[in-house]
Amino acid sequence: MKASPGVPLELAPSLVRFRRRDGDIGFGLLRDRRLVDLRPLTLDALLAKPLAEIRALLGQNRAAQEIPTGDIQLLAPVESQEVWAAGVTYLRSREARIEESSVKDIYARVYEADRPEIFFKAAGWRAVGPGETIGVRPDSTWDVPEPELAVLSNAAGEVVAYACGNDMSSRSIEGENPLYLPQAKVYERSCALGPGAVLAWHVDVSRAEIRMTIEREGREVFAGHASTADMVRDPAELVAVVHATYPLPKGAWLLTGASLVPPESYTARPGDVVRIAIAGLGELVNTVAAVAHTGARALPHLARA
Repeated sequence: MKASPGVPLELAPSLVRFRRRDGDIGFGLLRDRRLVDLRPLTLDALLAKPLAEIRALLGQNRAAQEIPTGDIQLLAPVESQEVWAAGVTYLRSREARIEESSVKDIYARVYEADRPEIFFKAAGWRAVGPGETIGVRPDSTWDVPEPELAVLSNAAGEVVAYACGNDMSSRSIEGENPLYLPQAKVYERSCALGPGAVLAWHVDVSRAEIRMTIEREGREVFAGHASTADMVRDPAELVAVVHATYPLPKGAWLLTGASLVPPESYTARPGDVVRIAIAGLGELVNTVAAVAHTGARALPHLARA
């Protein structure tokens, strides 16, 4: 079977969402170099089930329609799931956040604290997929892509799948004041996921290599690699914290932190091509674009002498 450039047929068994040339959006299982249609099942409905039932359902050798891959585009493997994120889970991310921040010790403390840093990243429908553009804010002066292991959980907080994630971030906005974290992290096209959701029981990510390269006008301007083995918190335990007091009936994605941080001399520009690859999970490729900004401001009305 001939595959389009965006369909990684060599990927381990994975859940994928896709758009056909006629605009039809589907949900399928990529397995044994075949993409089969899982509809009328949806990702939302699947993640409402216990893990044992999910595994049994996906393991059935039922007759299913095979989908030709030559005329489809992969989408982010997410429906109504929220995307959350964890911060300062690697030593390098701790050092980078200290470098950028005007409040130095706050990140040093959270690195070793019992309670992890967990924050909201995006509504699922806002996440972009392979080949789509990722954004930088026009009101930011220092922006970086952050490659992260993304973990998909079901409603019960059980780990179902993994993917490559890109947590686009404004280091200048967050560095000005840690309370600006939501503005630094949450904006249009600030989150990318893909290329598919690799089923957790088919891959070991405990020591997976993470690679990121950035190209500008055909020239490589950054290349680095790291390993999930250097993470100081367990991904499944981070997932459990997200679910601890916040019901997620359709499951959720969690970005587990970044260990690859471009140097201070680099800031993302429109046209940059970012490639994030995690061993066993494929490669997520996106191009940077500037997102719209209305220019809105909310200045304090303070009494002045």
